[in-house]
Amino acid sequence: MKSKILVIEDNADTRRFLQVMLGREFEVSVAQDGLEGISLAKSLQPELIVLDVVMPTLNGYDTCKRLKSDPETQNIPVVFLSGKNTTTEITYGLSMGADDYLPKPFDHKELLARIKSRLARSQANPSPKVKVGKLEIDTINRVANYDLEPILLTLTEYDILRLLASRNGVVVSREEIMKEIWKDSATDTTDRTIDVHIRSLRKKIPAMNAHIQSVYGVGYKYSP
Repeated sequence: MKSKILVIEDNADTRRFLQVMLGREFEVSVAQDGLEGISLAKSLQPELIVLDVVMPTLNGYDTCKRLKSDPETQNIPVVFLSGKNTTTEITYGLSMGADDYLPKPFDHKELLARIKSRLARSQANPSPKVKVGKLEIDTINRVANYDLEPILLTLTEYDILRLLASRNGVVVSREEIMKEIWKDSATDTTDRTIDVHIRSLRKKIPAMNAHIQSVYGVGYKYSP
């Protein structure tokens, strides 16, 4: 069965191109603005959303923020496509809960690789439970709790936290994080992307400042 992809894009030509290109391998639905996209995401429950940033009425950032704050859609991976490609804009986009950010103009092969990488991660079946101190991760249902309180995480944040926690006390290099989390698209991922997700984890769970430790020049480790 083909995975379901939702494309939210206001430009008709780009929307048609993505529908045809992705339709070769996936079941693709399209929306022309953020409000329509949110409605379709709830009803269709796609495996992944490709989301434009610059749109009328509701831009991509606000659309993503709404999707990630709704229990019905919060676990659907989001890949941003945008002509806004400065470090500040990419950082802001990821902070809204997106799992990836691809600047326009984009190479369709790179977009396809990133989509496949994220779908593979979401369909993976790791060990059923990871518990380190007050942190508990249910890898079957892909949820995490800290001190018995649920943590609202994006797919990428969840995967990074699971990786670090599963290596309890061991330093995980940035290169290893990129290969494990981004897989086929690891070469297109930068250290800044990892840092943004780590900062987001620390912001969502202040106690993580004591547990997720930076190891200068190497990577990160989770210590109980």
